[in-house]
Amino acid sequence: MSAHLSGWLAQAWATDSPVLPTSSAMQVWLHLGWSVVLAWLGAGLVARLLAGRAHAVQGQWVAALALAAWAWVPGSGGAAYWLGLAFQAPSASSVLWCAAMLATRWRASCGAHGTLRFTGNAMFTDGQSLWLAGLGALLGWALLLDSIAMLPMQMYAWGFSPWALGLVVLAALLPWVAGRHTARPRGWMAVCVMPLAALVFVAVRLPTGNVWDAVLDPWVWLALQVWLARRGWSCYKNNS
Repeated sequence: MSAHLSGWLAQAWATDSPVLPTSSAMQVWLHLGWSVVLAWLGAGLVARLLAGRAHAVQGQWVAALALAAWAWVPGSGGAAYWLGLAFQAPSASSVLWCAAMLATRWRASCGAHGTLRFTGNAMFTDGQSLWLAGLGALLGWALLLDSIAMLPMQMYAWGFSPWALGLVVLAALLPWVAGRHTARPRGWMAVCVMPLAALVFVAVRLPTGNVWDAVLDPWVWLALQVWLARRGWSCYKNNS
């Protein structure tokens, strides 16, 4: 019995036969992911530059559509080509996060009546989101230490094992189980991003077949640390 259990556990943590996405799916995701991220960046930048001016609302969506289209240009003339060389494909978390903030901005602009109104795009506003932000930051540090061979285990390689996905899903669902949720809690988008990213990974194994790449990338990791630092500084100022 113990030998059978040991064999099952070894198979569950096995990383020698990962399920990888097809090359065509990876190419589609590369263009799709960067188009969403660039659209969010373009809309946010133009909105801030043209805040309070005429046609500011229209300008941000023109910029968003132009940058999104640029990401789909094939070959070296497209943004996705160079971004893919430098950063590979964005994680599912990044794409879902940017898509959610684009949707929030779209709803705000539809009710702006010609004047851009900034909305609180803060994705982390409650204890459940704080839990996920802390886990994401810790995971990023662990992967960084693994990349420079400072961990006794192969953290990144574990992302190809079946159990790694289970751990990600468990960590993503804990805030929902342990937290007090209303029908629409504050910070609900941040709490939804990680389970949805895991669902995308289960369905299509994108972007790389490694679950860590689906829920975290360097930009999300940096954003989490900046938010945690600001949150810590704000708490320090309020308590001092």
